[in-house]
Amino acid sequence: MPTPPHAGRNPSELTADELAEVILFHNERYWLDNAAVIPDQEYDQLVERLRALDPSAEVLAAVGSGQRVADGDDKVAHDPPMLSLGKCYSGDELVKWAKAYDGSLVASPKIDGAACAIRYGSDGCFEVAGTRGDGSRGENISRNVAGLPDVPTRLSEQLVTRFGTGCEVRGEVYMPLSLFAAVSELYANPRNVAAGSIKAKEVGAVPPSQLRFFAYDLLGWEVATEREKAAILVELGFTPAPTEVCSVSEAEAVYQRLVGEREGFDYETDGVVFKIDDLAEQRRRGFTAHHPRWAIAYKFQGDSGQSVLEDVLWSVSRTGTVTPVAIVQPVELSGAMVSRATLHNLSNVQSLDLRIGDTLQMTRRGGVIPHVEGSLGGGDRPVVHPAECPVCQSPTTIRSSVRRVAGEDVETITLHCSAPSACPAVQRGILLHYTKVLEIDGFGEKIIDMLLEREMVRDAADLYELTVDHLQQLPRLGRTSAENLLGQVQNGRRVQLQTFLIALGIDTLGKHAAGLLSSRWDLAEIRALTVDQLADVHSLGAITAERIVSGLAELAPLIDRLQEQVDVYRPAANVDAGAPMAGQVVVFTGALERMTRRDAQQLVSRLGGKAGSSVTKDTTMVVVGGDGLNAPKPSSKLKKAKKLADAGQALELISEDDFLARLP
Repeated sequence: MPTPPHAGRNPSELTADELAEVILFHNERYWLDNAAVIPDQEYDQLVERLRALDPSAEVLAAVGSGQRVADGDDKVAHDPPMLSLGKCYSGDELVKWAKAYDGSLVASPKIDGAACAIRYGSDGCFEVAGTRGDGSRGENISRNVAGLPDVPTRLSEQLVTRFGTGCEVRGEVYMPLSLFAAVSELYANPRNVAAGSIKAKEVGAVPPSQLRFFAYDLLGWEVATEREKAAILVELGFTPAPTEVCSVSEAEAVYQRLVGEREGFDYETDGVVFKIDDLAEQRRRGFTAHHPRWAIAYKFQGDSGQSVLEDVLWSVSRTGTVTPVAIVQPVELSGAMVSRATLHNLSNVQSLDLRIGDTLQMTRRGGVIPHVEGSLGGGDRPVVHPAECPVCQSPTTIRSSVRRVAGEDVETITLHCSAPSACPAVQRGILLHYTKVLEIDGFGEKIIDMLLEREMVRDAADLYELTVDHLQQLPRLGRTSAENLLGQVQNGRRVQLQTFLIALGIDTLGKHAAGLLSSRWDLAEIRALTVDQLADVHSLGAITAERIVSGLAELAPLIDRLQEQVDVYRPAANVDAGAPMAGQVVVFTGALERMTRRDAQQLVSRLGGKAGSSVTKDTTMVVVGGDGLNAPKPSSKLKKAKKLADAGQALELISEDDFLARLP
């Protein structure tokens, strides 16, 4: 079994880059090797800590996904994607998630198994089953799933006739704890058994007949509520995940009761899933890029305790954010002695009104990451944020950002180094991030630190100007090792645009945002985008757009220098020239009534077209929702489209109904 990076160190003492290494290790053990080495709760808390320290860390985009699908197998596409669930750890967070909704919720234990999708044809016959994979496609596991005792190979003819089409059932493959006992010496936990056995090419120690399937979703058939789904799943011969109905005000009590009953379950569970029962409300709330807004996982927590705040230290991340860390009197939480805990940001310090000597209420969420839940007071010296960066002594600056959470504006105040480009901590973090993203092996922390100390490099562009003679000046680095390092640098001279954007280390410009931008524009066009143009890209928003634009502007000299050293390219789009919308650049404006804008954009992409976010000289079609074509005050997109059409551009203006009528 491989050893996790930084083994033996307290996770609260790890930097953002070190946490990213640990999370990537565990992500690969869990999704790719089916051999998790830590409980899900501990994994979740590693993720939460990294998200607090570095929200734009690339590895966060891979959390909750397999990242890649094993070669050599048939692939099963997921439409819609199989997304992760959002998470919360308190009743207050749950209430905020459900804010402004007073209808019914359905609650069920969060089963710790392997997610699976099973598709049935219009005749009710089993067609195909796939793993979750990367969310968009998974591995074909039809043979093994067909052998599960609670998965029917043919659905009720009466129900199939009633709905008139095929359907898809999604759920969790798991191994009952009562059956796991017989093989517990061979496997670390039941989840590993389920994930490994369901993908096995040959029957191993655990045949599919020893596994079970809890169904939690039904797609393709028009129903009104989650309760109706569960009833239909029972009629079809499935076992739905244990479910009960509650109101928002009753949800905390349901959670606490299930926590108490957890030991009696014949399956592993790490929380409680709450969903909005009304599917119309689910459609209204929609999705983020990573999870549905109408469901959330309320995760089980670790033990809590109290300790005294002795000091607050301030660390500097690669984005220049100055993060507070609480130093507390050692306290035992969930079987481990804790002496440090992140305070996340300046907002948290202020809201807790922290003073040295305060008694803090603390938990190890999931049993691993120390978290300050609140302050009981008692201290006499207010915690004051540093006026200077603790590393480079440049003045610190305060930033405030507001985001919409569950219908409520939430302000976050953060502290930053005012001269990040000259700060050694930032330089170090950015260089380590760049080499990791581009997979320039060998340039770990020790090498980067020595290069910075000797002023051989200042930024990523300097890496490409290193010579063997330069590197041989470093202690214990011979000519062969130096040549190997330079060979790795040469391998990083041709880079895909998406990877290049991620490697820049700009706050909020992670895998998701970089993928959206690189699919629409080349590097020169991206650098010229305005905040308004970026904010118009689906799922980005104003705050993300502002940070990307300011980050690109701040790094302009570095990007210019990198372009002298690196060939940044966009892979050629693999689009069938005969696809229904090949060559079309479609922009949507106004409120669509038959589908969400995101669904419409994805539909265009699947049909070979390009979904534009703003009207440009390349736009060939503008689809106007509602009565927008005849609205007395047309949208800015419609105004620009009419102006371009009047000037002779081959650009169609059509309604949503006309657009749908043209589809195959």
